[in-house]
Amino acid sequence: LIVYFSIFRGMKNSQVVVYITAIMPYIFLFILLIRGLFLPGAIEGIIYYLKPNWEKLFLFQVWSDAGTQVFYSYGIGIAALVALGSYNRFHHNSYRDVIIFTVTNSFTSILSGFVIFSV
Repeated sequence: LIVYFSIFRGMKNSQVVVYITAIMPYIFLFILLIRGLFLPGAIEGIIYYLKPNWEKLFLFQVWSDAGTQVFYSYGIGIAALVALGSYNRFHHNSYRDVIIFTVTNSFTSILSGFVIFSV
C-alpha cells in the first residue's frame, strides 16, 4: 500500500520517497558509528579492521571470499540501474552514474565495516 501511494502518480512524484529511502540508511549508519565509537574497545576493533593479517593475504580462500562479497555487493544494484536507466534521456551520461554508483557502494561498505568493527 505504501509503495502504491508512493508511485501511483508516476516516477516524477516519487522523487521524495527515493531521496528519503536513499539517505536514511546513511543517517542510521552514522548514528550507529557514533554510538559504537563510545563503547569500550572500539579503538581496538577499528585497528583490527584497518590492520591486515599479512599471512592470510596469501590464502586463496580469503581472495575468493572477497571476490564473492564484491559480486554480491555490486549485484544488488544492477537490476535497479537497468530499471531506472530506462527513464533516462538517450544522451544521458551513464558513465557518470556508474562511477557515482561504484564510489557510493564502496564508501558504504567501508563505512559499514567501521560501524561493525567499532561495536
